[in-house]
Amino acid sequence: MRGSPEERAAVKKSFERMNLKEKAAYIFAYYKLPLFTAFVVLAVAVSSLYHYITKREEVLYLAYVNFAPGETLTGELSDEYLDFTGRDPQKTEVLIYDALYIDEDPALADHQYAYASRMKILGAINAGKMDVAIMNENAFKQMSASGLLLKMDMVLIPDPSLAEQIQPYVVEGTVIIEDNSVEYNLNEADTYEAVTEQVENAIDVSEFPVFVNAGIKDKLYIGVIGNTRHIDEVRTYLAYLLNHN
Repeated sequence: MRGSPEERAAVKKSFERMNLKEKAAYIFAYYKLPLFTAFVVLAVAVSSLYHYITKREEVLYLAYVNFAPGETLTGELSDEYLDFTGRDPQKTEVLIYDALYIDEDPALADHQYAYASRMKILGAINAGKMDVAIMNENAFKQMSASGLLLKMDMVLIPDPSLAEQIQPYVVEGTVIIEDNSVEYNLNEADTYEAVTEQVENAIDVSEFPVFVNAGIKDKLYIGVIGNTRHIDEVRTYLAYLLNHN
């Protein structure tokens, strides 16, 4: 409070003569900005502390692309995996990117959603926060063509036992090495041309019991994202899916 000593003394005496309601109104009128600032700081501190206490370690990043499992199957693909590895689901989690939809030539009504999904996928991959994608056939073709999937031999060779079990389900995808898509889209080329190669970069999981028992009838694939940071975890997850009934 600014002012001369006499003014401050007068204000103090006046404040002492106020009743409780008047004192509260006085304090609010003259100190509401500092009080509001203190409240905001306290709220942020409490929120940060709560987030820190309740935050779970993300052990695996899983994406559903053109694939929508029900609640029961989602539990088998996430929480039951944590149980399988002996982890506490209160402290760890499989982070899931769901409701992702991509299409090579989406209908006009789906174009914006497909574009947003593609950007979300690329953003997560660039941030190193996507390890495994479960995809239908259409999504697999596009993820493969874009070169986003790791070659399966790089996943399986370090674990010969797992490789022997999964190898019968490994499939090839087409990877575009180079093309003239920019020129073609700008009408600077009459025809689209591309140099491609066939790469074993996914697993056909359509016959895995966990998906068969869930009533999944369409072709379903699992691919490992090329820059995954959890390759050992990925191997454990693939072994879990292969043997989970």
